[in-house]
Amino acid sequence: MTEQKIEQKFGLPLNARVFFGILLVLEVLIVLFALEALHLATWPAFVAMILFFVTHENKQEISKIIVGGAFGIVNFFLCMLFVNSTAHYFATFGKDLAMLLPVMIYVAVFVFLIVVLTQKLPWLFNSYAFMYFTVSFADLASFLANHNIWISWIAVEIIGGAVLILGVLGVLKFVTNFVKRQMAKKMAVHQS
Repeated sequence: MTEQKIEQKFGLPLNARVFFGILLVLEVLIVLFALEALHLATWPAFVAMILFFVTHENKQEISKIIVGGAFGIVNFFLCMLFVNSTAHYFATFGKDLAMLLPVMIYVAVFVFLIVVLTQKLPWLFNSYAFMYFTVSFADLASFLANHNIWISWIAVEIIGGAVLILGVLGVLKFVTNFVKRQMAKKMAVHQS
């Protein structure tokens, strides 16, 4: 039986859910500690894991999450370059609008391209790319303090995100095998 069939047919028993929860928390704490010890942003890795959970651990979405996420961060950087090179054209509207209008233009073009190209280039132009693009703005202060930080964000997203996602799959497989063994023991007891 596959992992999904076991979960659908039987649901994970409480002890297996507790076991899964403990192992998942340990994984999260280890990755969090490692990234903090290296003085790296943690959000790029954890957004990948969260998006993987949002897809209900769909393995087919992993490459889209990782590649799309990196592409979203690249587009954040390109947007900042666009703002920097075009804001002066909007100076007559005041400083705030001069900064906002180029962002709005870039967002409009990026969203349009996601809609138009998602079928042709699904690993790049997808919702995950837009999520990372958007979340990057939440860490704008870090970018303004260090214009090269986006490179480390991409590295953390690719490496840390992949580690977390693969960890989730590993924990799921381990717990599923645990449930299978428990079920086999129960079946053996009932048959004897």
